[in-house]
Amino acid sequence: MAKETQKAKIIKRFQETDDTCTIRLSLEDPFEWSPGQFIMVQQVIKGESVRRAYSVSSSPTRASYMEITIRQTANPTMSKFLNEVQVGDEINVRGPYGRFIWTEEVSEKAVFLAAGSGITPFRAFLQYKLDKKLTNPVKLLYSCGHRENVIFDEELAELSSILPNCKYELSLTREPTDKYPEIRKGRIDLDYLKEEIKGFEDANFYVCGSPGFVTTMMDDLTKLGIPEDEQKREQWE
Repeated sequence: MAKETQKAKIIKRFQETDDTCTIRLSLEDPFEWSPGQFIMVQQVIKGESVRRAYSVSSSPTRASYMEITIRQTANPTMSKFLNEVQVGDEINVRGPYGRFIWTEEVSEKAVFLAAGSGITPFRAFLQYKLDKKLTNPVKLLYSCGHRENVIFDEELAELSSILPNCKYELSLTREPTDKYPEIRKGRIDLDYLKEEIKGFEDANFYVCGSPGFVTTMMDDLTKLGIPEDEQKREQWE
């Protein structure tokens, strides 16, 4: 697998939410990667060399391109830059990296726990499941603050409706309880997890999001008896 820095051209751009976009890349020297891995983007921005890791948000089964999804952060140097790139621009990338990988060989059952922009590798997992025509049971629990912050909203709903043995449930943490009555309100907590993992006790569990979210989920999974070697994490700074 290639790990030398190379040019990648932006061939498409999708606005996911007000502060989040997906950019589709055509690599100068295409390489293989596994679902859940990430790449490093390195750019000189205002005279400063900046590096940032981004999970690949598209499946390697769609090997003619690679996508990353970027939400502008409180320290937005790289995220602002990438949210402003246009089709035809080039960026410097290096990879792939990481062991946050799920395929049918890793485990038959899987539970995916995401918060905010931590949804990005799980979108790749579901695309992979679709393209490989996998029928194994998976469950995706996704937590966001507001409805308008949900990344891949329509795509996740569509994927979960057509994929066999796939459950997707969205939780909103900052909306009034009477708004969007069809959507669960509240955080992904211990009691909710206890109900949702029934029948999945022997699954692999993948957690991605902010450090606080990841720590809480891993602690809760341990309290519920999930062995540490069945828990995998990826967290943002």
